Amino acid sequence: MKKNNTYKSVNTKARVVTKPKSIPKSVGNKLAMLLGVIIPIAMLISYSMNMNFFSIARILSIFVLVISIAAYLKGEVIYANPKAIQHDNSLTNKKNIEHKIIRKNSHFSLKKGTVQVVLSMLIIILCTYLGQVIYKAIV
Repeated sequence: MKKNNTYKSVNTKARVVTKPKSIPKSVGNKLAMLLGVIIPIAMLISYSMNMNFFSIARILSIFVLVISIAAYLKGEVIYANPKAIQHDNSLTNKKNIEHKIIRKNSHFSLKKGTVQVVLSMLIIILCTYLGQVIYKAIV
């Protein structure tokens, strides 16, 4: 006779169903996070070196933009063909490969985080140019 296991694990966590964030809210969150990092660093560097704040912020923004474009290209260009490299040890069937090919063909989807970061960095760079023009007009 088979003995029943009396010590079964019980899932005590309640499943919380969250709505997915909208694209503008997600871009806004990334923009706020990047501004929260770039502005204090640019203020500190511009104060310590007696340089223009907007030029330092622009240099930092371009640096982060290059990094985010490299991350985007790594995910899209290098691993575009699922037959070229197998990312994990799971078996892939023809249906999965077709799904990956369809998903990989939509390059500029705003649902991807790296595209949102690139868009946020372009917004920050444009704001630095606009801020510098406004600053020069006031002073």
